[in-house]
Amino acid sequence: MTTANPGGNAQNGGSIIADPVPDHPLLNGRTEIGRGESTIVLDGDVVDGQERVFKVLSSPTDYAYYTAPDRPTGRHFPVVFADHGTVGRSSRGFPFHIVEVEKLYPLPSAGDAAELATKISSSYFDACLVWRNLAQDMGRIALHHLVATPMGWTDAVRESLHALEGFSQEYGALPDLIKADNLMMRKDGTLVFSDPVFME
Repeated sequence: MTTANPGGNAQNGGSIIADPVPDHPLLNGRTEIGRGESTIVLDGDVVDGQERVFKVLSSPTDYAYYTAPDRPTGRHFPVVFADHGTVGRSSRGFPFHIVEVEKLYPLPSAGDAAELATKISSSYFDACLVWRNLAQDMGRIALHHLVATPMGWTDAVRESLHALEGFSQEYGALPDLIKADNLMMRKDGTLVFSDPVFME
């Protein structure tokens, strides 16, 4: 993300999407709080004490991650409140989808969520180095390594990594657990896989 990024997305070190915010009644007049390679994030409303954001998604993989019936869900995945449909097309040729999700926050430099994120990211990175000769499959194999190798994960984290692995395989998505914006947290300190996949 190039700006403050609650609920944000910056994938795979690619360029930041330059498209303007699409014209839509749900989006007009809202503050833009972040951008990623294929996502624009706008501040949403607070409903029943829950802060929300609108994610304008131009990647089919991101859209599936947030809305597919078999998408990963649970403690370490974003809460999705609504799929508000499409609005125009991005410069990359894909439709923009508006999805309303919980607002997430960057990880602090210390604390339980930061320590867990560091362990996941560093373990994933180390596994990527081991499997780097396999090019694109490296990330999927590295993620499987995190699932299959005893690393002291809690049951919830292990189940989340397993669900993420299944999603990556089913949708042909490439995992990315290294970039800071891909692991974020709720205000209560829970680590969330905010945007851990990108399109091949």
